[in-house]
Amino acid sequence: MKTGIVIVGHGSRTKESKGIYEEIARLAEEKSEYKVHVGYMKHGRPTLIEAVNGCVEEGVKRIIIVPLFLLPGLHVMEDIPILLGMKEGETPEFGYDRVKVPEDVEILYANHIGADERLADVVMDRIEDVLK
Repeated sequence: MKTGIVIVGHGSRTKESKGIYEEIARLAEEKSEYKVHVGYMKHGRPTLIEAVNGCVEEGVKRIIIVPLFLLPGLHVMEDIPILLGMKEGETPEFGYDRVKVPEDVEILYANHIGADERLADVVMDRIEDVLK
């Protein structure tokens, strides 16, 4: 079964943030056998829905949604599941509607990033960098 990944980020209006999610997607794609897309909740294109639709257009039959958020906030717990049709509730007002996927396409929702031990390694790397 053809599988695709959509990394979901909040997005930002700052020019300094441009391309960071795409770089993470590129790195994840290099470590996997999957095509990795990026979809934004706000302040970026493609939107989450556009990214999912792009996977469907590529013939993907299983789409794994990975929320690139540290905390289980409203986007992770409410907005994304509602937009994906996995949870009932009022559609968030982000300028786009819920996704409509064909019946033969499965959407899986991965856990948010959370307090992963590997993040502590990144923190320690940043500390070492600044102390050099």
